[in-house]
Amino acid sequence: MRVVLVHPAFLGDTVFLGPAVRALKARWPDAEVGLVVTPRGEPVARLLPGVDEVFSFDKRRADKGLGGMLRLARRIRAFAPDVALVSHPSARSGTLAWLARVPRRIGYAPLCNEPAVLDRGRPFVDRSLGLAARLGAPADDRRLVLEPPPGLEGYAEETLRGASGPVVGIIPGAEWATKRWGEGKYAELARRLHLHGATVLLLGGPGEREASARIAAASGVAVRDSTGNSIPEALALLARCDLVVGGDTGLVHCARALGRPAVLVFGPTDPGRHVFEPTARAVRIPLECSPCHDHGPERCPLKHHRCMVDLDVGAVEAQAVALLAGAAPGPAERGGEAR
Repeated sequence: MRVVLVHPAFLGDTVFLGPAVRALKARWPDAEVGLVVTPRGEPVARLLPGVDEVFSFDKRRADKGLGGMLRLARRIRAFAPDVALVSHPSARSGTLAWLARVPRRIGYAPLCNEPAVLDRGRPFVDRSLGLAARLGAPADDRRLVLEPPPGLEGYAEETLRGASGPVVGIIPGAEWATKRWGEGKYAELARRLHLHGATVLLLGGPGEREASARIAAASGVAVRDSTGNSIPEALALLARCDLVVGGDTGLVHCARALGRPAVLVFGPTDPGRHVFEPTARAVRIPLECSPCHDHGPERCPLKHHRCMVDLDVGAVEAQAVALLAGAAPGPAERGGEAR
């Protein structure tokens, strides 16, 4: 059997496909599993245990329009999948599976000949796991698992050479502005963690270089800044971190999948959409207006952004220090609650 999972979305969404891939392999060990993801998700998809083939769908650039979809559909057709699990609900995802002439198309998108109803209130990993179960591969294992990128041990070693104390990775960026805690808060957190004896490492994409430089300068302490490196390089560094702190964003979820303890700052999105490990802690403010969006709006609908603005640095610091000490984190302090 050959199965292709179609979910060309954000980086974190690629990580969330992992449990479904493992469920398919557990049910049919000889099955071949392919993933259709965005170019940003491709390096992560190749590190998910059980993935045999990855199809990069650059839906906004190189593969934009019908011509690009037809080219990719031919590649998928050459893979000869028996089933497509279309966990992304867009018409584009459903059309791609249809153009690839996959006989069985189980999913939430149009043109699936075995349609399913998407329950947006369920955790993200359950979206693809539910489709796998419908195919006949139920599973209870909802853990995020990612293998470290091969061949980058030397890069990570050199970047962290001379680091003293625990290494704490801070990921201040996010795809959506409303999921960013703020440069000033991350700078203050970096300063406090440095005083706790940590080596602070900033991580993020090329578009976040200037913000990270401002955070490093404002912290007033020695900070290592790797912002702008490739995703595999970032993953190699995350695999070496003793703790990772950031928002509800892809690299933070990658860190969780790499087995790293993590403190996640939540604002407009719902921590209940995730299945957290014992070493992961979500910190948020209980507001009537939060959560307000599935993945974070472009701007606060009420124009105050209190879910992030009012979230105190001390609340995040307390969880970080507790995890570094190996203790079970207690309730967040001053300006936030943990779950």
